[in-house]
Amino acid sequence: MEESRRERLIEVHGAAARFYRRELLRDKHASARQHLESAGVRELLDPGSHWSVGYAPDSRARLTNHLRSRGFDLATVRDAGLCLLDADGRTVDRFRNQLMLPARNYRLQITGFVGVREGDKSPYYTATLDTLIHTRSSSLLGLAEQLDLLDGEATPILVNDPMDALAIERLSRLSGGRWVGIPLCNMPLSGQQATMLGVRTLTDTVVVLVTDRRQARRILSECLPELAGSFRRVQAVELPSDQTPAVLAQAPDGLQRLHDALLLTRPLSDYQSHRRERSRGASPTAVSIEDQPGPCL
Repeated sequence: MEESRRERLIEVHGAAARFYRRELLRDKHASARQHLESAGVRELLDPGSHWSVGYAPDSRARLTNHLRSRGFDLATVRDAGLCLLDADGRTVDRFRNQLMLPARNYRLQITGFVGVREGDKSPYYTATLDTLIHTRSSSLLGLAEQLDLLDGEATPILVNDPMDALAIERLSRLSGGRWVGIPLCNMPLSGQQATMLGVRTLTDTVVVLVTDRRQARRILSECLPELAGSFRRVQAVELPSDQTPAVLAQAPDGLQRLHDALLLTRPLSDYQSHRRERSRGASPTAVSIEDQPGPCL
């Protein structure tokens, strides 16, 4: 019974992904469509694009009504995390007026979504909550769309913003398939995600994009132990915060500059320096990270 329930939840996510894709392609005025055009990734609006990027319309329950018209009962839509009850007890779509990216499990089945909306200073992300088939720590974005590059021994580049991942993929396809961009959307990489990526990757190296030493040291503590279990070399590449891959990809010489930057990597562990704590109550062998300027590339 549980297995059939899982299969039904996989099916409803596939139907939702097709709905979101259709909405993106048909709504010429969707904010998400305009965002893709302004970000320089208009190719995602091609019906033949291998990225299943979509759009959740700004409507109370258009997805829910669509899925019910396709034979999915309300309990299935709710159990999939695609709808919820509002304060008045009405069923409403969970994702509204957002760019939609499918999250896939280790079998590359769609089990959830991450919605992206532009904020005042940075993107705002909404993710599918935990369900019978989905946890955010056991799914990845962008893996299925770049399998051909990974099969050619491309190196994964971990970034936060999906637009940066798309810029890296675009560069890679123009320059011999050297890299793939994997967006994390404000989540530290889990051990399960590192394993998923490691299994699909032929190279023994993964690269983390960082924008300053503070971020690098946070990533070091959050992700290095997980990545080290699946990759022999964990490298870092540093870009200024105002020169992200997405920004560089639109500059006249930006792709060349991004290409050159991605070739200049160093061990992520270089961002950590040690000192012995001698203060009261601290162990003589305890270590911490110095609050000193980190290395630059």
